[in-house]
Parts: sequence; structure tokens; C-alpha cells
Amino acid sequence: MFKEAKRLIATDTLIGQGTMVEGSVVTEANLRIEGEFHGEIATKGEIVVGEFGIVKAELQATTLTIAGQVHGDVTVSGRLIITPSGQLHGNAVVQSIIVQEGGGFNGQCKMMTPSKSELSKAAKNGDDKQDKQDKQDKVRARQAG
Repeated sequence: MFKEAKRLIATDTLIGQGTMVEGSVVTEANLRIEGEFHGEIATKGEIVVGEFGIVKAELQATTLTIAGQVHGDVTVSGRLIITPSGQLHGNAVVQSIIVQEGGGFNGQCKMMTPSKSELSKAAKNGDDKQDKQDKQDKVRARQAG
């Protein structure tokens, strides 16, 4: 009779400027790094490395926006966005990548191949979803830097 509703993770995690964290983080929430982090991070959400953020870690996320510095390998099931102030020094496995003018990427990139079902779904949804995603990416890039 009563169904347990899925709880949405609404709280973001912030590592503020002037803070240094070392270790392993596993979360379903989004993560914003304005300070310094060393270790490993795995999230089903989004990671944003702010303009003053410095990350020396292995990262796994759905979306990764880099406006600061990342040293380490990254795996992104969605989009990797490197803003004009962002630097990635490491290898990347991504679904898609955007390096804005001025952004830096030193490493190798391997693109994930979408499955056939994802391709047919994308064809059905048309360009509307892509346009919406592009707008969201621009907003994220502005907010990160």
C-alpha cells in the first residue's frame, strides 16, 4: 500500500577555499571543490572544481567541470568541461569533452562508445535535448569560474 519514494540527494558537498582534504570520497551528491583535495572521488553526481580549486586525485563523475587545476586521471560518464581557466593534467575517459578557449588538457582522452539503445534514444529525442544540455553547460562554466 505504501511505497517508499526515492529520496533525492539535494545537498551538495563543498570543500571551501582555504581547506585541504586528503582521502577517499564516495557520494551520490554533487561536489564542489574551491580548496585543495588529494585522494580519490567517486560520485554519481557532478563535480565542479572552482577557479581556485586544486585537485590531485582520481575522479569519477557523471559530469565534471574544471575551472581550476586537476592532476590525475578522470572518468566521466557524461560531459567533461574545461573552462578557460581550467587545467587537466592526466588522462580522461569520457562520453564527451568540451575544452573552451584558454583551457588546458595535457594527457590522453578515450571516448566512451554509446550503446545502440542510447543512440536510438538520442535520435528520438532530437536536437532539443542537446540544445538544453549546451545551455546548462554554459551556465556551469560561468558558475565554476
